[in-house]
Amino acid sequence: MTAEPAPGARDEATAAELRLIALPDFPVVQPGDDLAALTLAALSRAGLALRAGDLLVYAQKIVSKAEGRQVALSSVSPSARAQGLAGIVQKDARLVELVLREARRVVRAAKDVLIVEDRRGLIMANAGIDQSNVAGSGANAAEQEQALLLPQDPDASAAQLAARLGQLSGTAAPALIISDSFGRPWRLGTVGVAIGCAGLASLLDLRGQQDLFGRTLRVTVVGHADELAAAASLVMGQADEGRPVVLVRGLGALQSAATRAASASEHHRPASALIRPAAEDLFR
Repeated sequence: MTAEPAPGARDEATAAELRLIALPDFPVVQPGDDLAALTLAALSRAGLALRAGDLLVYAQKIVSKAEGRQVALSSVSPSARAQGLAGIVQKDARLVELVLREARRVVRAAKDVLIVEDRRGLIMANAGIDQSNVAGSGANAAEQEQALLLPQDPDASAAQLAARLGQLSGTAAPALIISDSFGRPWRLGTVGVAIGCAGLASLLDLRGQQDLFGRTLRVTVVGHADELAAAASLVMGQADEGRPVVLVRGLGALQSAATRAASASEHHRPASALIRPAAEDLFR
């Protein structure tokens, strides 16, 4: 007769753990800053060093700042279209002008809401343009009004930053995600999503794998990079926390054999692969 496992033995055998460590005392990023050097310095202050299998998640805001994507609203002249749309959404016409410059099309416009599809294919409020935690450098009030645009190519930014980290640290380039906060059309509240990634699978296609009871999965495709971005945003915070970089450790050990196989086969799929093709969009 097979002995019954001791209470808690199964739980211990199947326990899974993922560590998320927000790097402390990360400095305020300025245009032209070397984010890789700042990251390695922050890791050192925390008594940490990059290991094989590590993932770093960066808030989009500091990547945009380092890339000089900050715009003074005083430098923007709104078009007639922007002025008309500003009257509908009741936003600063200069901000609306920046949104239109970044947009392929306007999806929805109403009071306090301007949803667009941006030129990267992302559908979001205000083309991801943000004014929170963005300080101006001028002496007068007009120069202090700033807006921050998304990186020109978030996947390319992620790849370049990962390569720079590998170069400076002398280790293999880590996996890397650039995360932003998105609202959702059918649920309240924002969540972190991946707008750029490198060195990991943005999607895990588990179709053809088996579930716990041997049933073949037919439709399961996991937004892997989005899940990781959302997890990291829990420790990043959304207000004045000042924790824009998160080290994620233990991801490989967390994955099942099926997930590892899917991850390996899709290793270099960028975050742009997460965008649903227009032909498959039932709500467009």
